[in-house]
Amino acid sequence: MFKKQLFGLTIIATGLVTLNMTLLWKLGDIAHFYMSLVFWLAVGSLLWDKQHILKEDEGKSDLLARVLGTLLIAFILFKSAIVSSKFDHFLRIAPFLSGLSLGLIAVGFRNLKKYWRELVILFFHGIPSVITSPLLGILTSFTAKFAHVILWYFGFNVIREGNYIALETGRVFVDEGCSGFEAMNYLLGLSVVCLLMFSTKQNKALVIGVAVACGFIINAFRVAAMALLVASHRLDLFKYWHEGEGSLVVGMVSVILFGIFYQFMLKQDSKIPESSRK
Repeated sequence: MFKKQLFGLTIIATGLVTLNMTLLWKLGDIAHFYMSLVFWLAVGSLLWDKQHILKEDEGKSDLLARVLGTLLIAFILFKSAIVSSKFDHFLRIAPFLSGLSLGLIAVGFRNLKKYWRELVILFFHGIPSVITSPLLGILTSFTAKFAHVILWYFGFNVIREGNYIALETGRVFVDEGCSGFEAMNYLLGLSVVCLLMFSTKQNKALVIGVAVACGFIINAFRVAAMALLVASHRLDLFKYWHEGEGSLVVGMVSVILFGIFYQFMLKQDSKIPESSRK
């Protein structure tokens, strides 16, 4: 009975994940597509380790929870059929709604708390970017200011006019897509994944803060570099770092730097005496 129910839930879960990933790919949100792989793999790994708990919770879902879970899945299918832009907030909240609906159907309200880690990971996968989207304009302005400071510090004759960064032979406009907003939210979610799967004894707020700062600072250096490329009339390289694979490379650099920092934090744990950990 457990195997039959688990098989059915696995089919539904696979369908929901595939649907979300397909939409991201077709709508051209490639960066979010690859980040989604990381988050879904993290959730799958946690659930794999909880097979015995899933077996204990089998059949404990009540009628109301199943009905609500089914309605959520119906809503996801309906919205997925009409979404037409990669900027639709639904694409960011769909993973959390998918996890919540499957949890309600599988284990009900009472036992849902046993899977809080999986739900937290899916929450931070995209919902923070929806919540903080009203701050996008402020962040864009701050990115322009920080990129201007970087160029000034390295000795370039640069001025800033609003969100324009101007050098002697060219200028760039920092729009919302270059604000670092997505990178900051990706690294925020990634830091939560690390804390939940590979917990550290160090300051967890520091880990989250470093992750967000890393996304912002690396992106600001990218903006400064693109201003230099425009001033040098290297529009081919500008396009590569702005729209092409270069933008993904910058994201990978941010992830690698954060990974190095978190590895350092984990090593610090080994230096803490056993008596201090208790």
